Amino acid sequence: MDGPDDGARPASDTGLVEELLPPETTLTGHRVSRGSRWRRGVGNALMGFGALTGLLAVAYLADVIVGFGDVPRGVTVAGVDIGGLDKDDAQAALHRELGSLVTRPVTVRAGDAEAPLDPVGAGLGVDWAATVARAGAQPWLPWERLGALFGGRELPLVTTVDEQAARAELSRVARERLNRPAVDGGIAFRNTAPQEGHDDGGVVPQAIEPRPGTEVSDLDAAVAALKEHWPRAPRIDVPVRVLRPKLTSEAVHTALEGTVRPLLSGPILLRGDGADSVLLPEDVRKALGFEIRDGAGGASLEVTLDHAVLSSAVLGELGTTERRARDAALVFRNGIPVVVPSVRGTRIDWERTFAGMARTVSQAREVTVHYNAVEPAVTTGDVRALGIEKVLATVSTHGHSPEDIAAVDVAALNALNGIVVKPGETFEISAHATAAPLERVLREALHRAGLSVDEGRAVNDTGDAVAVHAAVTGSTITATVWGTG
Repeated sequence: MDGPDDGARPASDTGLVEELLPPETTLTGHRVSRGSRWRRGVGNALMGFGALTGLLAVAYLADVIVGFGDVPRGVTVAGVDIGGLDKDDAQAALHRELGSLVTRPVTVRAGDAEAPLDPVGAGLGVDWAATVARAGAQPWLPWERLGALFGGRELPLVTTVDEQAARAELSRVARERLNRPAVDGGIAFRNTAPQEGHDDGGVVPQAIEPRPGTEVSDLDAAVAALKEHWPRAPRIDVPVRVLRPKLTSEAVHTALEGTVRPLLSGPILLRGDGADSVLLPEDVRKALGFEIRDGAGGASLEVTLDHAVLSSAVLGELGTTERRARDAALVFRNGIPVVVPSVRGTRIDWERTFAGMARTVSQAREVTVHYNAVEPAVTTGDVRALGIEKVLATVSTHGHSPEDIAAVDVAALNALNGIVVKPGETFEISAHATAAPLERVLREALHRAGLSVDEGRAVNDTGDAVAVHAAVTGSTITATVWGTG
């Protein structure tokens, strides 16, 4: 039997009671089945899902409308978050946060050498608008929009490169800062202080070790490296070529220990003919030179000595040991022509003297000075071959006043005597006879000897050599011309 209030009991209470009662249990006269209970649960769930779906759809549409035209959420560029910003604000944010990054110098490394490179001067730049555009549009799929809330995308900067400017700037930096020539090696010198009581301070030679060099080898590849890594990387490597030195360390030390060090180990005595001199280490150092010479076994460092520098250091002492050659001459003794024999001279042969010095000083610090013979220009045989032994003509004038005699210069007279006039030569009478009386006597004597005399000169057209002699005795002036017998 139904009670008067059964129909007014809330459904929710009934459902609760039905859940608590076992199956097929009746309440207030109604039987509640298991199938009814399931259908009601499904209905309630569908209603709740529908309500939730509606809310999500509204939220999705609102999000799409609000974010239309903005950068998608979760997008960062070089660590700068531009998600959700409109494109103009995104460009402004990137320029503000990354402007200093793209204008600061970038380090370019070529092997062990590094140098800063100005991005602006190299034609490097950033296209801010293209960078923002790369982020794309807002996603339409709900799950993509939902995923952007929990994840993100990192985008690179869109860079621009003026390749011509980049090549020019890289070329300049390479030439001025990065390229390093190979050091072929050599020998340097350090002076030591003089010891107490000695003023010949020593010279210490030191090896300059060969060292390879480097140079930027491919500008095109260097520009490509800039395009790929700038401005992300603070240091950009460019391709290099290794430059090998010509010499090896062994070649340098061979010259140092085998030649240079012995040469500079102390003074070197030069023994001349009648006098000696000394080369100090500093004298030798000034004369040292080096040449790199290629050979079958590799390049070698050859030591050279400037003989002119060495000779100038010892010429003061050794120059006195040279002897000048003396020509043969025809002189008059007691008015008779006499042949004075020629004398051979000597001159130092500096080339031979110093040629073997680099080898000999390692055993004995002494060098023998070599001389060459110097032949006279006129030999004894040359003068004798003239055959001047007969008087061809003689002229004397007497009774000259003391003033006339005094006018004859003794030195000029001595220079006149013995002059040989060969066939075809001209004898200037006026130049040798400074006094008028002497000139008149000479002119007459040369004329009588067969020479053509005219206007203060005589031409020897006799075919034989002649010699002239003049003398002053008391008030008498005499001129004699000698010739062949």
